[in-house]
Amino acid sequence: MEPTPDNSLKDDLRDAWRILASYGTPPDSESAGRVLPAWSVGLDRWLDRLTKEYLRDYCRRNSHFKLALAPYGGGKTHFLLSLAARATEENWATCYLQCKLNVSLGDWYGLYEHVAKSVQLPGSKRRGVKLVFQAALDQMKKRAESAPEPEFALDKMIGALEDEDWPHSSFPTVAMAYLHHLRNPKANPVVGEAAERWLQGQAGSLNAKERGELHLSNLTANVRTQHGQTLFYSLVKFIPLAGVNGLVLLFDEMDTMLNVKGKALEKVFVSIRVLTDAPDQKMPLFGIFAAVPDIVTLIRNSGAQFLISRYQVIVPFHEGGQYAPILDLSELGSQNEMLRAIGEKLLQLGLQVHDWKFNLDLQRRNLRNLAELTATRRLEVNARRLFVKTWCSLLEEQARNGESEKSETELTNLIEGAYSGFRKAEEEGREEDLG
Repeated sequence: MEPTPDNSLKDDLRDAWRILASYGTPPDSESAGRVLPAWSVGLDRWLDRLTKEYLRDYCRRNSHFKLALAPYGGGKTHFLLSLAARATEENWATCYLQCKLNVSLGDWYGLYEHVAKSVQLPGSKRRGVKLVFQAALDQMKKRAESAPEPEFALDKMIGALEDEDWPHSSFPTVAMAYLHHLRNPKANPVVGEAAERWLQGQAGSLNAKERGELHLSNLTANVRTQHGQTLFYSLVKFIPLAGVNGLVLLFDEMDTMLNVKGKALEKVFVSIRVLTDAPDQKMPLFGIFAAVPDIVTLIRNSGAQFLISRYQVIVPFHEGGQYAPILDLSELGSQNEMLRAIGEKLLQLGLQVHDWKFNLDLQRRNLRNLAELTATRRLEVNARRLFVKTWCSLLEEQARNGESEKSETELTNLIEGAYSGFRKAEEEGREEDLG
């Protein structure tokens, strides 16, 4: 028998149900690790392979990026959040970015600020670069405790940052100033707070005096890209000092940042190449770009040969190609079987959070018929999200109005109703209901 969840988890599960029933989408990334197992199916085998090959081995020493493909509603967000949850279990920092929220690879300066705000350490519900530096300081303090003179040892550890080669030449100076600030906030608060803003991606907010204290030059427009890029890689290099293996960076809905043309699109493609190749490949970084399959055609039509060659697939991942650069999420399993498995988990989730008393045989007949009908629909929106929203809504209706076995016509009408809602959301520009 399943153990009764604690109150906090039950609240998270109730909140997740509300989102599933409303939109068919996963919950927020903060609670995803706790609640996704309640209805996640089909991912463990792929996650196990990625964990063994990359999280436990290659990416502790070298960066690597993959491209995950699925149609709208095809499980991209679910896959990314599940991967983030697995990475957290494996002691990796994570950073989940939704590209529709003004995140663009064409602007490294802005991209770094998004990363600095969104990075999350295992065991923490909070996010941000401050937590990374505090964790790094805590690790140093712990090691210094065994030294004859702990404060002197801590000074040496912080000062050792200056002896390393960092992608951004000013990073060690600012990082050391910030660590000393966290260590003793009252010693030089003006410099410490300026260092914090700079590390948060707000270099433009520093005045001339603050820049002078930190030995920084004025940031001009023509060096913004280089600043953001080298600062990002410096942060990636620093992250293991916080006691983790590295950074897992997840870009959701990549296609939304590709609705540009000319030079703007070229900048995005160049940035994808930079991330894919990474400086010398010696970065503890594993990343996923998630997009609709049209992105492959867009890359090919763009003439960006450097991307075409990098994301060419010889043996697909689902056919055993461990190193395949593209993950086709539509190959996770039979659509009908997957929908039925998801539906069974959602049924159990509904019983758990609402204390419903259902005739399970009857509801499983509804489930079987709904999964079969949804899987055979030829609609632009992928069946998975359509099914999740429809099934959750159907269960709620059964709880309110009494149980009945739905006819094919009734189930078809429910599917069409959910589909119309998705299409309306797209027309109104609310892509969060679709992606």
